[in-house]
This record gives sequence, structure tokens and C-alpha cells, in this order.
Amino acid sequence: MADVQPFVREPKQERSRQSFEKALDAAVALMVERRSGAFTLAEVAERAGVSIGSMYGRVDSKDDLIRSAHAREMARIRNEQEETFGTAAPADEDLPRLVRRIIVTTAEHLRRNAAVLAPLMVVGSQDPQVFAAGRQSYDGLVEGFCSALLTHRDEIRRADPDRAVAWSFDVVYSVVARYLGLGSAPEGALQGEWEKILDDLAEMVTAFLEGSTTR
Repeated sequence: MADVQPFVREPKQERSRQSFEKALDAAVALMVERRSGAFTLAEVAERAGVSIGSMYGRVDSKDDLIRSAHAREMARIRNEQEETFGTAAPADEDLPRLVRRIIVTTAEHLRRNAAVLAPLMVVGSQDPQVFAAGRQSYDGLVEGFCSALLTHRDEIRRADPDRAVAWSFDVVYSVVARYLGLGSAPEGALQGEWEKILDDLAEMVTAFLEGSTTR
């Protein structure tokens, strides 16, 4: 529970810890269903099968419950990111194959977590603390993507490889996030064929990184 400690009073009993985990599970489930934090503590208590009093024994408000749920989910997602990007690259991998592998890795990671990320982004737009914690996870994704591509820095023909891979991430993230309905335009979700989108992104990013420039 270390990741939620800033918002949570430590339990005195294991049963209390388990009850609070159920409350966090219920809060996440309600956010996923409603794509926002539009629920009450009473609804959380009913879904979790716990008392409202037990939740107030751990947090001071619904906002703190949401922040705790967010902190737990972000910790899980960060761990997944580290494992995903920590996979060893094939020994004979060249830049085009690396680009495709990392784009697919990034996109599939976001797709696996889209149901949770979408409502948490809505909450983050209204809560600076949630936004700041979410930004850390996003920055970790940027770092994983860019660091992987820069292992083939000598094959990147842009004048500034660091800027080039950062721009590539921005493009990939924007396209994938729109497809998954993350952010401010959920109406654009699921437009197009997933595999074709990834193919087009890989082709475009590869052409961009391999294209020389004097600028």
C-alpha cells in the first residue's frame, strides 16, 4: 500500500486492509463504467460490500479515495511499462524492425490499460494531484519509447536524434490515444483498423528517422 500512503491512514488490521482494497477495486470499476469519478461513496460501499464508516476510517473524502485508487493503478501501470520495455531486443534487430516492435509495444500497452486510463485522465483534468501522478506514468512511457529507439542512434539520420524520437513518440501517442478514446476526444475512438494503423505508424516513423536533414 506504499503507493497510496499520502492519502490513506495505515490499517491496524489485515481485515481493514482487505476491505480497503475492495473499496479501491470498486472505485476503479465505477470509474471504468462511467468514464469519470461521478459516483458516491455509498455506491462504492455497496459495490465493495463494505461500510462507509470503514472507508472514512482510511480516507477523509471521496477525492482521497479516488487519488488512492489512481496511485495504485499508476503503480501497476508503471511496473508493467518497466517489464514491457525491459524485454531484450533480438540480436539482429535493425532500426525498421525496432521501430515497429516499440510502436506495437507502446500501443498494446495503452490498449490493455485504456479502460482504466480513460476515466483517470478525466479525473486528472479536474484534480492537480491526480494529474501530477499521471504525468509521472506518462513520462515513464516517453522514456521507455525514446530510450529504446536511441539504442540505434547511429542509424537515425536526423540532425537531432533525441528530438526526432521525441517527436515520433508524440505522433504515435496522439494517433493511438485518439483511437483508444483517451483524452478529450472519446468520440474519435475505434476509427480505423488497429493493425493497419500500427503498420502506417511504423512505416511513417521509420521513414522519418531514416530520412536525412540539414536542419
